[in-house]
Amino acid sequence: MAEDNFLINVYKPERQDFPSGVLARQRLVVSDNVGIQDMVTGIGIPAWADGHEPAKNDAHVVSTLMHSGCRLIGKAQVDDFGTSISGLNPFLANLKNPVSPESRLGGSSSGAAIAVAKGKATIGIGNDCCGGVLIPASYCGLYGYRPSQGMVDLRGITPFSPSFDAVGFMTRHLPTLEQVAEKCWTKPPRAGRLKNIVNASSLFHELLSIEALLEWEEKLSKSKIFRNDMPNLSKLTLTQAHNIHSVILGREIDLQYGQWLDVHKPKFSEETEEHLKQIRGKSFKDFVETKKKREFFSDSLQGFFGSGEVLMIPTSPGQAPTEMFMDETFLINQRRLYAIAEVAGLAQLTLPILMVDGTPMGVSLLAHPGEDRLVFEAAARWYQ
Repeated sequence: MAEDNFLINVYKPERQDFPSGVLARQRLVVSDNVGIQDMVTGIGIPAWADGHEPAKNDAHVVSTLMHSGCRLIGKAQVDDFGTSISGLNPFLANLKNPVSPESRLGGSSSGAAIAVAKGKATIGIGNDCCGGVLIPASYCGLYGYRPSQGMVDLRGITPFSPSFDAVGFMTRHLPTLEQVAEKCWTKPPRAGRLKNIVNASSLFHELLSIEALLEWEEKLSKSKIFRNDMPNLSKLTLTQAHNIHSVILGREIDLQYGQWLDVHKPKFSEETEEHLKQIRGKSFKDFVETKKKREFFSDSLQGFFGSGEVLMIPTSPGQAPTEMFMDETFLINQRRLYAIAEVAGLAQLTLPILMVDGTPMGVSLLAHPGEDRLVFEAAARWYQ
């Protein structure tokens, strides 16, 4: 059906392995880059799927949710190659943002975002490398969660960049997202109470449009949430994260897919083509040196906010951009923003807090590695 063109594989009836469990009322959709038994695990390129065998098992995270009673509706479309942030795929259906049809959908997990936003599914999962889940969640008015490094098992998730791959989750309701996270954590989060929420006010002022900034400041003025402003986290920090991210991502993509890309030369969307051109071809020496820079950056960033604190930043540099026009500055700043948590291995939770001219914009909470529960505690306080 055309209205379900965001799905590339559909279970009819819905697949339910266990008829009872705490998630028996939840409907799950997975992105194409998530393994499902007897289905090919794709990367948004039909030529890749044609040359690979179906998965023998479900991804570990899918198996965990299915054992809790979830009903699986199917697999959803991703961007071409799964590392774009546009939500577009020249090989598959032209999808529309269900909340703001004139706006970008966001990717890579564009199809899953539509399924959740439309209520076809209550839980969506995908690979959050390059903001693959958090960005469409932000653009579609959803909650999105990226676990800190090592908190959720990655087996069965198509790797793009092992340094930055993470299972991402999206839902329409915060309690559902927290329940799913607790089910999927493979180790207990670090114990500790929430001490403080730190607002990276400089990033909001430097990145947001006047309209978005006014909406944000009005939201803050009406909020009873206690926070401290931190004015010294600037775009320079974001640029450092982005540079580190680009070198490591490019090198790891070359190792995993370089030969296949050079042989098959698929016709990507312009945005994906340009991104790959910019990041590929890094030397092993660049890679090793940048790995060292990553360690230094992670230590430095965690100096901006301490253990037990949560850092508040914009998920995107404004509301979702229009489908026909993507300002280059917006695109670069979006990549800089998602690089922060990915480079430093932080937990990140995006909240559907703002609507700017009828278009969604998310705000994110970040926590130190292993302190994932704090982002949910802070979010719950925000909405009390």
